[in-house]
Parts: sequence; C-alpha cells; structure tokens
Amino acid sequence: MHSAADDLLFCPDCHRRTEVVLDHATGDTICTECALVLDAHYVDEGSEWRNFADDGGGEDRDPSRIGGRNDPFLNNAPLDTRIVFNGPQKTLAEGGHALPRMRINGGPDPEQTQVEAFRAIADMADRLGLVATIRDRAKDVYKKMDEAKACPRGRRRDEFYAACLFVACRNEGKPRTYKELATGTSAGAGAKKEVGRMTTHIKKVLGEGAGQVMDIGVVHAVDYMRRFCSRLGMGNQEMRAAQEAARRLDDSLDVRRNPESIAAAISYMVVQRAGASKTVRDVSMATGVAEATIKEAHKDLTPHVELLFA
Repeated sequence: MHSAADDLLFCPDCHRRTEVVLDHATGDTICTECALVLDAHYVDEGSEWRNFADDGGGEDRDPSRIGGRNDPFLNNAPLDTRIVFNGPQKTLAEGGHALPRMRINGGPDPEQTQVEAFRAIADMADRLGLVATIRDRAKDVYKKMDEAKACPRGRRRDEFYAACLFVACRNEGKPRTYKELATGTSAGAGAKKEVGRMTTHIKKVLGEGAGQVMDIGVVHAVDYMRRFCSRLGMGNQEMRAAQEAARRLDDSLDVRRNPESIAAAISYMVVQRAGASKTVRDVSMATGVAEATIKEAHKDLTPHVELLFA
C-alpha cells in the first residue's frame, strides 16, 4: 500500500478533500479519514517485476521489464557449479573417466530455511490484509531470531510466523489481537494462546537490546477503533465518536480490561446510540472479542456514558 500524503481527493463521506492511500494489491484509492474507496481498479504503469523465463527477445520487448526483485533480507547469492574430485583420479588407460565427476551446487543452502519462512510470512500477511511494511518488519524479527538460533521447529512454525507479525504490527503502530493473527495459521483462531506464547518467547530472546524490533510500546483501545468501526459498517461521524470516547476513557478512567475488549464495548455502545440493528453477536463477529466479554466491559462502561459521549 502506497501512502499519497500529498494527494488530496474529495471524499463524499467526509464532505471535503482528504488525504488518500493507494492499495497496489487491489488497485483501490482509499480515504485515510473514513476508509471509503474513492476509486477502484487503478492501473499501475510502473516497471513490472518479473523473470525472463518467457522472454522471446525481439524488438518488441519492453525494456522497462526487468529481472526478479532481490530480497533485502537475504544474501541473494547466485547459483554456481563446482567440480569436485572423489579420491585419486585414474587415467583413461587405467579405466578411469575422461572427465571428473561434477556436482551442481544449488545455491546458499543455509538460507533455504529463511527463504521458506519469508514466503510463509508473506503469504500469511496477504491473508490477513497486512501492508508490506509490516510484512518486512516481521521478516526482520524472524531473521534476528534465526541469527540467535531461537526459531522453533516443527509443527509450531505457523504460530511463530504469526508472532513475528504480531511484533511487527506493534512496531508499526497498527496492533492486531492474538486471535486476529491466529486466524492466519493452519490451526485457526484456536491457536491464539500459542501465538501469545511465541510472542513472549521473542520478547525474552530479543529483549531491550534489539532496538526498534522490540519497540512495541503500549496499546490503547483507540488503536483498534478505526478497524472495528469499519468492520461494523459505521459512518465517519460514528467512527469519530467512538475514537473520541476511547481517548476520553484513557485520559479520565482506569478500566482494568484489555484494550480490544474496551474497543469492542465502545463499538457496541456507539451502534446502540446510532440506532443501528447490530447485536452483541454482530460486534463479536466483527471484533473477535467474545460476547460475554463485551457484555461485561459494557457493564463497566455504562456508568460513564456521559463522560465518554459528552
């Protein structure tokens, strides 16, 4: 997704010109204020990243098309051929071979595990709708763990990749819940506890000495509001009211609940005040927070409704 901070387009939902971003995966131009798709099926006329496998040559070949893109997290060493000798070589008169035996070296074997992991992380990021900056940050987390020889092997690799994405999301200021990231694994949402355990493992190994990799900060309810409200189909006015309520809660109240639970409860309160026909189950499906948790958090916030929505 490409940010176009200098590009302003008129948004019919916001009723003014707003900044937009371009999602290259879908070709959509999206309003940064209300997430409304302003234009669809944008055609990118830039260079195309591809290999030369289907190149037939000729004058009609497009010179802007170039070879495969290198991965900055790998050494990208080329394939090579090495000639090896297996013991003393016999001459032809002695019944030997005319040429020594040859072995093809398939490239940097130590990186093969990283290549597979990076591909799996990229696929998971695509399934979860995460942007390229988060995907690349997750690769960086994995590489540092691999250099520390602390990457788990076996059946839990999916959960470990999801944990790398969890840390990356926090690094980029776009947090996701354990349950949201677990849905990208082969085990589904039921793996959220294992994703949490893997995240704790990453924190222990990298610690404070890893710089920005572990700079995950503190998550607040307002960090989830835009995504939750969008999933519930709220308009710009309701979304702003929900975000303001979450900010007032952080500033004035001390509610001992997870940020995602508070965000889900505020979302439910907003749809109720707007008269929308959304139930607790609808909010639970949109946010991934259990219905019982939303009800309990809603009960805690109800006495403070005037403060939140003044």
